[in-house]
Amino acid sequence: MKITTRQMEIIQAAIRVIARQGYEKLTTKTLAKSVGISDAALYRHFASKNELIKMILCYFEHISCSVIEQINSRNLPPIQRISSFVMDRYEMFSKDPDLAMVMFSEELFKNDHSFEEQLLSIMHIHRNEVMGYITEGQSLSMIHADLNPLHIFRMIVGSMRMLVSQWNMSKHAFDLREEGRSLLNTIIILIEVKK
Repeated sequence: MKITTRQMEIIQAAIRVIARQGYEKLTTKTLAKSVGISDAALYRHFASKNELIKMILCYFEHISCSVIEQINSRNLPPIQRISSFVMDRYEMFSKDPDLAMVMFSEELFKNDHSFEEQLLSIMHIHRNEVMGYITEGQSLSMIHADLNPLHIFRMIVGSMRMLVSQWNMSKHAFDLREEGRSLLNTIIILIEVKK
């Protein structure tokens, strides 16, 4: 995915506007003003609001795939790979709360069926990778083999989603990384085979 510097500025400004003012406030005028360019210049980078939202999703997918590649390039045990993936999400959202707000905004993605499909595709990438770590852990007797890998995945990602949503709604009243680590450790205690 090739994104120019200016497109990246526009994407980040759009994420800020959506997170702080809502999707309906994401207008050409608001966005152009936020970036410091004319409305016409904005259209040179993105033909429509929908194209911009799709690019935000592509940006998130690119970040996710890069993290997965980094995790897979290291020779880590399956539980450590799960932990690395989850903690990276908490770290990323802590550093960019606006991105967390946008990525967990179901309202935003209901506006266009193609947004839902693209977000679902990203979720499937996450599911396939994390379930791969889980099934490998089960085959190595590190994770309880009698547990359904999909259910474990849903425990991990569903609880992460809930925690990030609570963090967003509380206006970031707690340390997301610290709470995330504690929550993940609890899940690991439940799924890990004790030796």
